[in-house]
Amino acid sequence: MSSQAHLRVEVNQSIVISGLSYRVAEHPALAGIPYVQRGGRGFVIQLIAPNADRMALKYFKLKYRVPDLVKVAEALRQFADLKGLRAAQRTVFTKQTHAELIAAYPALDYGMLMPWLPGVTWYDVINMRIPLTAAEGMLLARNFAAIMANFEARKIAHCDIAGANVLVERKSGQVELVDIEEMYAPNMPTPVELPIGQDGYQHMASRQHGQWCAEGDRFGAAILIAEMLGWTHPKIRQFSADEHYFATAEMQDPSSTRYKLLCEVLAERFSPKLAELLRAAWHSRTLAECPPLTEWQQALEALSEPVSARSEATPQQPLQPSQSASMPSGSVGGVVSGRRAISVHMPSEANSAQRPVPAPQSNESLKLEGVKLCRNCGALNSAQEQFCARCGFYIGTGARRPPPKPAPAPPPASVVSLSKPAPPPQAVALNRNLSEIITARRVGDPKGGGMVRVEAAKPRGEQVEANIGSTIVVGTILLILFVVIILVVAAG
Repeated sequence: MSSQAHLRVEVNQSIVISGLSYRVAEHPALAGIPYVQRGGRGFVIQLIAPNADRMALKYFKLKYRVPDLVKVAEALRQFADLKGLRAAQRTVFTKQTHAELIAAYPALDYGMLMPWLPGVTWYDVINMRIPLTAAEGMLLARNFAAIMANFEARKIAHCDIAGANVLVERKSGQVELVDIEEMYAPNMPTPVELPIGQDGYQHMASRQHGQWCAEGDRFGAAILIAEMLGWTHPKIRQFSADEHYFATAEMQDPSSTRYKLLCEVLAERFSPKLAELLRAAWHSRTLAECPPLTEWQQALEALSEPVSARSEATPQQPLQPSQSASMPSGSVGGVVSGRRAISVHMPSEANSAQRPVPAPQSNESLKLEGVKLCRNCGALNSAQEQFCARCGFYIGTGARRPPPKPAPAPPPASVVSLSKPAPPPQAVALNRNLSEIITARRVGDPKGGGMVRVEAAKPRGEQVEANIGSTIVVGTILLILFVVIILVVAAG
């Protein structure tokens, strides 16, 4: 079943493409559910080819189905042999080339077929708190930096480097890039919307000017390389934000605790040079001021084996073995207790005419015992606090503090509240001589024991005074009439 906007499929459903029958694959973790992934601009369905190869069938949201996708696919073929760009091996469907397919599935207009890439996204590694060994982190960072440095040397850029667009295979160290439709190259067509970066990897200059340029990967790749290395340390996993290490609101904040912690881990566990490169990117005002990606590659290639984790354990508390890299960590992110604070020896900044000099760093180690970092803004909070003192978000889920409930308004004086039972009626001795009563009312508080009938009797003196006044009025009227009659008779 398919519409112009969506393609709905079932497990083992057959889709014929160019005369070959492909089957919709089942999700590996959800029995009976098709393997479908959702991206920022479309959807990807895993298919099984007749030769049992896994393929990716991608279709776009309506606004991104443009004829330039054909030009993009043709331009990307020149990069299909580059390491990390297997996704460039693609076939685009148009009404001229695949009329029957699009007639059966209208959502596949300008869709495409490409190889299914193994591994998990870096987004999943962070979101599921999957721990990495130091060797795994170094291997991934080296391979990723080599891919990005090769891109930069060819004056091309992915332009949307983020955790969701980077696939990693931890054991082999393989890295592949996806969502490459908006890549920059001198002969690539301009995308429908200029990429501006994603949360956790966005440079402040990209928000206004975009990052579709040859330097478009420098900042995002720097953050992701640092994450790959830092993720090998339990403190980084413990204090990470939800879907990326840095919270969106703390990007390029020189006082960010997460930034300082990551610099410490890079310098202590790997190399002070890597901490220097991260600081230069973090303090940069433009993408061009970020260190070239070749510097990251050279710094990683110069590394020896990572510093032994035993140097981070106190003599009283030996370092515990890390969890298996194939198992997601729990809510504590594989944190090992009894660790001392990470000591850092920051190198002095080299003066450069092209880069701003970052603010001087303190050699004092961060003290993070008994604190939590807000997952929204990165602010330090006591471990006993439930809500961030700076932004008010609930620490742990990103939900905003619920507003206090207003106090219930008291009922009007004439309305008896139904929340409490009304008091029983009180017996009242009635005055049966109604001629002597001019008023009768109930007074008192119903909540305080009921109502009381109060009667006011007619005073006798008032009645006598009322009769005398009436006699005087009648007499005055009669006197006036008598005088009028006499005057009429006299006039006649």
